[in-house]
Amino acid sequence: MKISIFISIIMLLFQTARASDTGLLFEKTLQTEPNKELIVTLFAGNITVNTWSNNEVNVKFYGNDEAQDMLIFQAENIESGVKVEAMRKGSKNINNLNIKAEITVPVNYDALLFTSGGNLSINGLIGKVEANTSGGNITANNTTGNIEAYTSGGNVVIDNNTGNISASTAGGNITVNSFNGSVNVSTMGGHVTLNGSNGKIDASTAGGNISVDYSGKNSGMDLSTMGGNITARLPSDFDADAEIGTLAGKITCEFADVENKNKYINHIKAKFNSGGESFKCTTSAGNIVVTKK
Repeated sequence: MKISIFISIIMLLFQTARASDTGLLFEKTLQTEPNKELIVTLFAGNITVNTWSNNEVNVKFYGNDEAQDMLIFQAENIESGVKVEAMRKGSKNINNLNIKAEITVPVNYDALLFTSGGNLSINGLIGKVEANTSGGNITANNTTGNIEAYTSGGNVVIDNNTGNISASTAGGNITVNSFNGSVNVSTMGGHVTLNGSNGKIDASTAGGNISVDYSGKNSGMDLSTMGGNITARLPSDFDADAEIGTLAGKITCEFADVENKNKYINHIKAKFNSGGESFKCTTSAGNIVVTKK
């Protein structure tokens, strides 16, 4: 019995080492122009998009032996820009696939990315981003342009973006730092953390907390959670028509006279300063804290 277990462990370690043994499988450089688009479709694997000053798109695929045997790699110019694919050769089972794409594009470029199982990373891009993964994380850093990010099972982290953001995940956290524009985000099972300015905000989660640190004028804000707390830190001159409610928690609000002596306050309506666009916070089972900067 001990020998059998030992052999099984050795085989598992061997398979793991083989799956992680990756090398460069494909490389191609294509001439292009700024303000076109990159379209990437992967059967599985991670995608990283970086930028440079060249009017070229450089495509590299790294992977293990199984990736080389089971996938077909393509990169070609199309009318709208550059199309990149990694697709299955046949219908055989894939057990130890390890694959990633590293793509460098001009700074001014759109990116449309899809993978059925991997992480997506976009860095330094000025252009529209559409990022979809069925089972990984999505990150975007130092970008300018509208972002749409959707994952079925990972976290979304966007840091320093100018433009509108729409993001959703079925099973992770959403963090957006240093945003400048409108933000619309939702998660079924995680926390939402937003820090930025100058946009409308819609944020919802079915099972986590929401934290917002906002600067600029109120363009409308709707924060809702089914099972967590909400914290909003707002400018002292924030104008709003506010509605705040909780079914099983306490409300603390520095913009309104809320009395919490030995009892819970479940719902308030109030004008913040001169009143204005809507500010709405609702939670079923948590506390709400609204403070002034």
